Amino acid sequence: MGGHSVLLNLPVELAAEIAAAVERGEYASESDAVLGAVEEWRAQRQAEAIGEGELRRLVQEGIDSGPGLFESFEDIRAEARRRFHGA
Repeated sequence: MGGHSVLLNLPVELAAEIAAAVERGEYASESDAVLGAVEEWRAQRQAEAIGEGELRRLVQEGIDSGPGLFESFEDIRAEARRRFHGA
């Protein structure tokens, strides 16, 4: 994935938590873990910006679209890992 590199200086405790999450296999790399946190932050900001009415409409749209491809977030992670490793 291409992108813009950013150098971060994190408190030791946060850096240790990120490293532990990678070690547990929750993320493929420390960069992926930080990217995940930034994406969650962005999603939260977007949810706050669109308002409750629009959020309810979007949730209903998702429900109306039928079942998804995955049954759980762990299934999504497994698929991401499979794609990442080229399986």
